[in-house]
Amino acid sequence: MTQTQSKSTQLGPLVLTSLLGLSLCFPSAFVLADETPSVRRTTTVRAIQTAEPAVVNIEGNKPSNPALADSQQVNGMGAGVIIDARGYILTNQHVVQDVGRIEITLHDGTRHIGRLIARDADTDLALVKISSKTPLPVIRCGTSSDLMRGERVIAIGNPFGYHNTVTEGIVSALHRDIPVNGTQNYPDLIQTDASINPGNSGGPLLNADGEMIGINAAVRIGAQGIGFAIPVDKAIEIAADMIAQHRRGSFESSVSVSTRYSEGAAYVEVVRASGSELQRGDVLKQIANRPIHTRLDYEFALLDQSAGADVEVDVERSGTLFTRRLAIDSQVSSSVSNAAANTSATRAQLASTTSIQDQVYRIIGLRLEVADAARVRENDSSYKGGLQVTAVRHGSAAYNAQIQTGDVLVGMLEWQTPNWDDLAWIMKADEFRANSSPKFHIMRGKEVFWGTMSINHTAVR
Repeated sequence: MTQTQSKSTQLGPLVLTSLLGLSLCFPSAFVLADETPSVRRTTTVRAIQTAEPAVVNIEGNKPSNPALADSQQVNGMGAGVIIDARGYILTNQHVVQDVGRIEITLHDGTRHIGRLIARDADTDLALVKISSKTPLPVIRCGTSSDLMRGERVIAIGNPFGYHNTVTEGIVSALHRDIPVNGTQNYPDLIQTDASINPGNSGGPLLNADGEMIGINAAVRIGAQGIGFAIPVDKAIEIAADMIAQHRRGSFESSVSVSTRYSEGAAYVEVVRASGSELQRGDVLKQIANRPIHTRLDYEFALLDQSAGADVEVDVERSGTLFTRRLAIDSQVSSSVSNAAANTSATRAQLASTTSIQDQVYRIIGLRLEVADAARVRENDSSYKGGLQVTAVRHGSAAYNAQIQTGDVLVGMLEWQTPNWDDLAWIMKADEFRANSSPKFHIMRGKEVFWGTMSINHTAVR
């Protein structure tokens, strides 16, 4: 992908801690088989034994230079953390970026092939899914909101291919803003002197209770004892965003929630509840008997549901506990007026929109939704609007062109793409159908980039 304005890219003082190029949390059902007290079984040992069943090793091959078709393949490795018993794993984006076959090894030695679900370039986080016939152990999460400089921390990862390596240190500093290269920064990181090396990326940084409080991400080149981790509170929020994007297209919820932190504890509060028995300010305790501690828990609970379901929710309101119902709505395109949803014209428009959505995913490999046009115009007044990327299919034309979740597609060929109708017109045009490497424009943050994608129109028809 080429930036519209030429900028020199200089490597910064960090190296991403995978060998080409992270993870997350949830209360774990894992119970230690041996609870016998022992002087040797220290707090550190207990913390490691509690957490490590939910830590995975990630390996795969990627091109040394993705821009070259005949680039040499290099081995890459990192780590990840199981955040849901169904096999959802959080890791760094740079661990799995450009990897054709994501190989996951669990703590018990069993191997799986992972599927990339979503990724977020701004935070360098990615979500991978593996299939398992039995529920998997899930890591316990603490909070990064009450970390103290000097408290003991433990890192687990896959440095240089040495699986399940553990190191110990302290929190050296908080709220570090670290440049990675000339165009990207890691904001608000945890600094630690626990040994972190290439291959530790995606592994957890634990507190003394064995709870994940950070995700190992980078080290300072040429220094010893200077490593950095993404705070777990931020990682949970980004993971929740990715799960929400993953389930969209099936249904929507009329309720929006937010994770709040108080004295080292997390709780989930309703911030919007149109057409629901819930109210703003309600604190969610359970959904369908599933405990809710963070917004990530909320999104995973919704993942169990289907459109039209009526779910039982336990809530706390003004100190009183009671049960309410949460209706799961069918998704309606944002370009369609809810007031006219039952008219034949609206049904035809919705069917048309669904058709172009499927076509874009099949041919290009993108899941899109209409972006905030005002925000697009505020960033660049030459564009009328755009379509925001909510998911990128692994191995697709868009994936190979390095389009990322969160990007806004603002143009294709020589035309703008402010809405579904314009994109549908472009994809039906002879200029698009005859072009095996169409040009595209995307807005990433406040900047616009362009690139080309390779499409085999014959193969995808």
